[in-house]
Amino acid sequence: MRLQAEFTKKVKTETIEISLDLENEVLGILGRSGCGKSVTLRCLAGILRPDRGRILLDGKALFDSGGKVWKKPQERKIGYLFQNYALFPNMTVRENIAFAMGGKKDAKVIRDMLERFYLEEVAEQYPSLLSGGQQQRTAMARMLAARPSVILLDEPFSALDSFLRQEMEREVRDVLESFGGISILVSHNKEEIFRLTQKCMVMEAGHMAELGETKQIFADPQTAEGKLLIQGVSV
Repeated sequence: MRLQAEFTKKVKTETIEISLDLENEVLGILGRSGCGKSVTLRCLAGILRPDRGRILLDGKALFDSGGKVWKKPQERKIGYLFQNYALFPNMTVRENIAFAMGGKKDAKVIRDMLERFYLEEVAEQYPSLLSGGQQQRTAMARMLAARPSVILLDEPFSALDSFLRQEMEREVRDVLESFGGISILVSHNKEEIFRLTQKCMVMEAGHMAELGETKQIFADPQTAEGKLLIQGVSV
């Protein structure tokens, strides 16, 4: 699976400029709040429409400003885990997972997802009755039930306390390793990026400050922003 993206998107006073070429790997996007990390994910998912450029998945255009191509989110086979999980409050855990499958609801897949994410006992409960960890596991189960080709994780641990963060990080690592396709994890937490990703992009004010192998960038960041975010050194 290959994801190629080159686009620009103006938001407020900044312009987001992205150029990516990913193939069956986990990319971490590291940057301060407001630098454009979430906007990047929303453009890839089809929630926001870039101003110019192209987004290709295995050579097929999801967005092409020149060719006037614009695929809706449900047509992209891209799974998105939102910061606040975005579960449907009027649906049970089981119904949330089933919704992701559209008209092709498969009882076995739903059962497997409930079992995989330890949700059998809360399958008939509504999101308001779930713990933070259960909400996140439900959101992950719903995302994977749609059988996406790409998964996007937007600050997946930001709503959790420190104990749950450690527990859920292990579960997210398992998901990323078993998924085996293209995954993009957004965070402002350098430790999460280092532990969970193979490739790292440092963003600064809407631009890609640097992009490369995670271990290499963490060992020797080449930009002032990279040094500040990774090493805590202002240059």
